[in-house]
Amino acid sequence: MSAKNPPHAATTLCASDYLKLLLAEVALVRVQDPIQLSQYSEPEPDIAVVRIDARKYIDHHPAPNEIFLLIEVADTTLDTDRKQKAPLYASAGIADYWILDVNQRQVFVFRERVLEGYNQQFIL
Repeated sequence: MSAKNPPHAATTLCASDYLKLLLAEVALVRVQDPIQLSQYSEPEPDIAVVRIDARKYIDHHPAPNEIFLLIEVADTTLDTDRKQKAPLYASAGIADYWILDVNQRQVFVFRERVLEGYNQQFIL
């Protein structure tokens, strides 16, 4: 992975800080930590909102049934995040996936997963 540009790093920090405040006592917010989609796939999304685990996932990475939301921050990776990661996350069972586009200041929202992707996709 190449180094993250300042807008990417700042957006990740601001979004994760906001979610941590908003979701305190409701969910854990993990930043650039692995999740386990399958035995052979452990991506590191920019932000993962996951079920609270008393041991902070000391013995495993969060699996799809423990993940509420995945967020990728895109400055140079928008096409990859939309065309490669969205189908991967959907097929693994991730219900909600967002992409924060730092260049256009937009949020791509993906919901209603089906095997090959998401039925509902919109931009805010």
